[in-house]
Amino acid sequence: MKLICVFIVAVLLLTACQLNAADDSRDTQKHRALRSTTKLSMSKKDSCVPDGDSCLFSRIPCCGTCSSRSKSCVG
Repeated sequence: MKLICVFIVAVLLLTACQLNAADDSRDTQKHRALRSTTKLSMSKKDSCVPDGDSCLFSRIPCCGTCSSRSKSCVG
């Protein structure tokens, strides 16, 4: 029973700290954090295999196209 009471008090204390911190930081953040899906889509767009590198077993797409003859990326 004591353990349950301690747990409830700890949860309430942590909740109060979260609410207090949220009130203090309102409208003070200049650059808001991006969502993880946005970060993933941005990183996928930025990363590609450069021209001349092998594209045969690469998970990353070519910046241009993958040549079927030479199995390398072509701009």
